[in-house]
Amino acid sequence: MLTLENDRLDYGGQLRAPPGYALHSAIATTFSLDLETLAAASLALTLDQTLEEEEEGELSAERVALLESIDQLQKRLMVFYQRGNIKVPGKFNRLFTLLEPLLVPVVALEGANGAFASFHPKVWLLRFSALDEDGADRWRLLVLSRNLTFDRSWDLAVSIDGETARNGNGDPRLLAFLCSLAQDARHIPEIKVWCDALGHVAWTAPDQFDPAFEVLPGFHGDEKTAGVPLDLPDKFDDLLVVSPFLDADGQSMLAELASRTRDDARRTLISRGDTLDKIGRDALENWDCLSLSERVVDGEERLESRAPAQQNLHAKLIVAKHGAQAIWHVGSANMTNAAFGQPGKLAPPRNRELMLRLTGRNRKVGPDALLEAWKTSNVFHKHEFREAGPASREEDSAMRRAVHALSSAGWLLHVKEDRSEPGRFDLRLDMQPDGAAVRLPAGYEATVRLLCRDDPRALGAPMTWTGVSLTDISAFLPVEIVSPKGVRKRFVVQAALSVDLLERRKGALFRDIVGDGRKLLRYLELILHLDPSRTDWSRADGDGQGADVFGLEGKGALYEQLLRAASRAPRRMGRAIDIYRRIRAEVETLPEGLDALFDSFVAYHQERNA
Repeated sequence: MLTLENDRLDYGGQLRAPPGYALHSAIATTFSLDLETLAAASLALTLDQTLEEEEEGELSAERVALLESIDQLQKRLMVFYQRGNIKVPGKFNRLFTLLEPLLVPVVALEGANGAFASFHPKVWLLRFSALDEDGADRWRLLVLSRNLTFDRSWDLAVSIDGETARNGNGDPRLLAFLCSLAQDARHIPEIKVWCDALGHVAWTAPDQFDPAFEVLPGFHGDEKTAGVPLDLPDKFDDLLVVSPFLDADGQSMLAELASRTRDDARRTLISRGDTLDKIGRDALENWDCLSLSERVVDGEERLESRAPAQQNLHAKLIVAKHGAQAIWHVGSANMTNAAFGQPGKLAPPRNRELMLRLTGRNRKVGPDALLEAWKTSNVFHKHEFREAGPASREEDSAMRRAVHALSSAGWLLHVKEDRSEPGRFDLRLDMQPDGAAVRLPAGYEATVRLLCRDDPRALGAPMTWTGVSLTDISAFLPVEIVSPKGVRKRFVVQAALSVDLLERRKGALFRDIVGDGRKLLRYLELILHLDPSRTDWSRADGDGQGADVFGLEGKGALYEQLLRAASRAPRRMGRAIDIYRRIRAEVETLPEGLDALFDSFVAYHQERNA
């Protein structure tokens, strides 16, 4: 259950493979995306490592580990995110290049209405394969309210484990949700492989819940085809709604749910204080309203944290009592018209969402049980309504249209190598393939820059840059929009490149990070090591003097590591051979004896896998 002190999920821990297993492949969906967070997640996915809380966003000491972990994710991870909703990173990291092929931008609605619709599901689907190659695949489904960011807000997550079996017990709507992600034909074959395999997964529901669970995708459509991510009886008893953002008009889902509770039911609404203030006491008179304690929201600032961040509410949860049963809905959907539509006037939802429906005994997981468990923590208080500050719906609407216009543009980065200086490139950015202008709301201005340079270009002016190095080229372009009142919005768009330089850029990254003798040997040793630590990976990024094939600082020998991997860890052996071949193609001079050493093991590996 959700006791705040004990029932906490370690996000990084949930991405790590179970003992005796390794990541086979993964799919993630998110509304907003932080490139640094995704890079950090790669450590958990492939190297069984996580960042400590105070290290979040600080990746400079992890270059070798990140190089290895992100490279291992190529063709194994797809991240679907709301187009134009990548956070501008605090620091440029050349390793972001390796993230480009993993990312798939998605929209909930095309056309002008897309400005007011969001691709909003927050899901991880993970497949793990046994290291002994004989065990059945293991699976994990994570349904969250948290985006793929370092946000410190209060969120909810449900983790469900499964195993490949003869007869699966999953909800077919999970497969339908996956199929809906493939908006580009390139992803259809891969999604089909996922769906075929998921049909044979036997899932185990969380403790205290019934074995069967349901996956409820939300999506736009007409009255008959729209998907509303909610399934409750016509009448029920007590109701608990947790949502940071709300719509409470007479046609809203919140009003609809209140009307379906019995006359003596207890209706509890937990939200952010400022959200409740904007809606007002009168519109919520039928609800017991609670908000997160200000001590919690501003806790880091009160503790004089090095980089204080608000810890506001971001969880989404609906719990209804229906006789002796409790019905849960947990996932991505806020209690808003965009997520649930307006039942009062038969208006469908606009967003793409995903909620997980669980059932259990009311006395264990019902509204009263949850509220009683939370009471001891003193985190939620009865909300004292205050006068809300002025809100400008028109300005918010105009900014949404501006963001939508720029994120929907056909960004194309033309790349041309300087003949007089090989390895240096001139870049020209076009917003539309046909050269057409993108219209912003009146008075709005925008600039765009390269991720590697704080050298923005105004929209409409020539957008060119010269002398850019190969490893500084990035498809990620920070955009800033400024409203007539000075309100700023910053985000990253993902452009297409006129020339496919991905493999060249990858090769240059490997050459820069592990191209010298000692770093390469350390890198290969760590790949072959059965259980390298975070410290081992960090030390691998030292200076490159005095390389020796047969001993690294007098500790062990690469030859012995290769022998051990050949007999006990053929996957690691194959990975080391792949890295050796890549570096061999990029570097003219390698440590003496390395070619002869690897040639013999390559022959052995090929013969064994023939």
